[in-house]
Amino acid sequence: MKHFFLAAFIASLTSLSGLSQITYTAANVHSHNDYAQAKPFFGAYALQCGAIEADVYFKDGELMVAHQPDEIKPERTLHALYLQPLAARHREGLIYPLQLLIDLKTPAVPALETLINHLNRLPYVFGNSKPVKVVISGNMPSPNDFAKYPAWVSFDGRFDETYSEAALARVPLFSAPFSTVSRWNGMGVFPKEDREKLVEWVNRAHQKGKKIRFWGTPDNEAVWKELMAVGVDWIGTDNPQALTNYFKSAKPADSQYTNTLAPYTPYQPTYKSDGQAKTPKNIILLIGDGMGLAQMQTGLIANRGKLHLALFKQLGLIQTQPSETYITDSAAAGTALATGYKTKNGTIGMDATLVARPSLTVAAKERGKKCAVISSGPITDATPAVFYAHRPKRSMQEEIAADFLKEPLDILAGGGSKYFFERKDKANLGDSLQARRYEVIRKYADIAKKNKAERFVVLDDQAALSYEKGRGDFLPLTVRESINHLNKTAKKGFFMMAEGAQIDYAGHANNTGYVANEVMDFDRAVGEALRFADQDGQTLVIVTADHETGGMSITGGNESEGMILGNFASKGHSAIMVPVYAYGPQSQQFGGIYQNTELSNRIRQLLEAAK
Repeated sequence: MKHFFLAAFIASLTSLSGLSQITYTAANVHSHNDYAQAKPFFGAYALQCGAIEADVYFKDGELMVAHQPDEIKPERTLHALYLQPLAARHREGLIYPLQLLIDLKTPAVPALETLINHLNRLPYVFGNSKPVKVVISGNMPSPNDFAKYPAWVSFDGRFDETYSEAALARVPLFSAPFSTVSRWNGMGVFPKEDREKLVEWVNRAHQKGKKIRFWGTPDNEAVWKELMAVGVDWIGTDNPQALTNYFKSAKPADSQYTNTLAPYTPYQPTYKSDGQAKTPKNIILLIGDGMGLAQMQTGLIANRGKLHLALFKQLGLIQTQPSETYITDSAAAGTALATGYKTKNGTIGMDATLVARPSLTVAAKERGKKCAVISSGPITDATPAVFYAHRPKRSMQEEIAADFLKEPLDILAGGGSKYFFERKDKANLGDSLQARRYEVIRKYADIAKKNKAERFVVLDDQAALSYEKGRGDFLPLTVRESINHLNKTAKKGFFMMAEGAQIDYAGHANNTGYVANEVMDFDRAVGEALRFADQDGQTLVIVTADHETGGMSITGGNESEGMILGNFASKGHSAIMVPVYAYGPQSQQFGGIYQNTELSNRIRQLLEAAK
């Protein structure tokens, strides 16, 4: 005998903030006025809705199902529409936990007596510890009389009613009209005061250990989203199929984050070199992996409205599609940025026909410039790899590490040390690096005191930790020290790519706090570049992203408190355009809307124009 069981409710509200931790499924769907459906009972039951509601009139000794008295039809009895089908499902072994809410539209006493007589004939479906729970709503007896009825009959709670402890034990949920909370219809923004009132009502029920539903709610996604966000247990709908589909596709609530740390003060650029016509001597390209405009604004809100990224005056947008399909991965997008060629997802430094293409670092080296590649993740991962490696698959990380020896840069810094020192082929690339006169630094904090050689490699797996889990100041420190080192040793200038790798990880995790912290960490590295650009006067700083991750949007926030409500459309990448920020000589070249390959080409032209 096969039984279908629905997911249980995971949790109630965690605090007065109104942030829900309920995992919404069909078990949270309350099929309102179910008898009005094209297939009463069967439609909602096939979806495994957790609650089904029927309005009932007591007429001529029978329980009739209808919305209004003049809609009563002889064949539409509670027994025919609901009780018999439930008995049949039980015989077939297809019964599941269900709340049958019967809204009595006529005096309670005679209707209840008849109802209980009907239910007593089906003791295997209704009764103590049985799968179907009967809840009486509408015209109900006094709470003082609840004890007169079988213990397996429950009653809908009312907030304006006074209950004894025994009577409250017979109440599984509280119900209220949505109009007592708000008259919002889902258009525009949900008023703050209405949301606070909604949270208050939900907390009142949950503090009693009871669930809650509202009737008369506008039946649309905007309202469903707000009800979910504050933890309303039963969401009523006249379209259970649409609500069930929404639960499957939508997150149960916005991901809320409040930055409790003191905000940092961004460096204020002078703009003296910004937009100058001269060719830049140095180019610093900073890539926020997975960073769309929503991610940038998340960092802005978390840092109380201040961010280095918000100080750029030259802005553009780039499209990120790969050579095939419409949504890129980091390998294809990174290859487009590094080489100026579109390619297939998963491909490193090669075009769509798998021909290796030289990266911007090669163009810089040909002009006698020094080069650095830095990442707050594994240095063999897609985005940093495309600046020095050529492989058909991004998963070939040991081969990617070996490629560094073929197309050497002056500075390489990030995590992923095992691909250099603990390889399956037993080779120790550390020896090869030292033979090529690289200083190998295993602790990033030692950069300032150990980067005495002209070239160095930092391989510290702490770099691949998230900012929240202890990466520390790896990215801004490494960017600063690398700039200082190159400024002293690169007579003809330098090209640097530094990646904020884990903004992408945070988008995949759909975690607003993770996004905020990674963006702020990346922004500190941007600040180091801006500060040097002002001091030097010959440096172009470009900030962009390879793609956006998570389909992130911001659905609420408070800049003065550093609080963000973030929502995510997916766990993957999206095809939305990503921003370009530019500062310094020739920054005016980077405005407009264009392909990611064009961004690469514009950088290459400036590198090739250098004397």
